[in-house]
Amino acid sequence: MRRVKFKVVRVIGEQRFSAYAQGDYSLQYTKNSIVRAREGTLGIAVFGRKEEAKTFCDRMSFFKVVRVLPVGRGRTVKVISNNQSDRLLNIFYLYIAKYQGIPRSSILIPMAPPRGTMFYPAVEVIE
Repeated sequence: MRRVKFKVVRVIGEQRFSAYAQGDYSLQYTKNSIVRAREGTLGIAVFGRKEEAKTFCDRMSFFKVVRVLPVGRGRTVKVISNNQSDRLLNIFYLYIAKYQGIPRSSILIPMAPPRGTMFYPAVEVIE
């Protein structure tokens, strides 16, 4: 049985998108839809507890927490990109795929994911 997880989304009008990822990495989270992560990425980031999502969500007024059901096997990661632009995410994922790690450079500074974050290949948006 799948347990409900919590996804932080950015609200623009009536539409909900990835909180930070931009360009081709930004996904739309429509109610009652299944959203799949872009191939070659860490997956869709969700929180296991609503309190963790709310703490993260408090950073911006246009963020909202929605309930999702994970699809596939979840995993945790040690580092995520500190940049959300399409170009810098491309570089981040290139280094992960090619070099199995992140170089220490001025534009690719890895950071730890927020507390309680898990990544799934897809999620079903239930609200």
